[in-house]
Amino acid sequence: MAPRRVALVSDDLMFVSRLAAALRSGGGELIRAGDDAAPDSEVVFIDLNAHTEERLQLIASLRAHNPEAVIVAFCHHGEKQLREAAMHRGASQCVTNGALSEVALRLVPGAATVGDGV
Repeated sequence: MAPRRVALVSDDLMFVSRLAAALRSGGGELIRAGDDAAPDSEVVFIDLNAHTEERLQLIASLRAHNPEAVIVAFCHHGEKQLREAAMHRGASQCVTNGALSEVALRLVPGAATVGDGV
């Protein structure tokens, strides 16, 4: 069964809005989570464009508490070392901001396009 509850840890209100709309169109639900909270969802997107160290720690904590969680981190395309650090901490995948829409659509079938510019 496709994940329907998706958590997002991000300060980017435009992306929050777009992802929420995309998920609603496919029958999903977006849960906003803070840097210090372990969201109760099947898939967690974590924005590494800000609060990097706290969010890397969140990835490790989420992985320790839920080995089966799908944790997708994302950051700027030039941040290769940051993507590697996220994978080392337990992210299922770490993608560039530009690839995020594609990943969201793949993980949440039925969701509408999230949009460019994230």
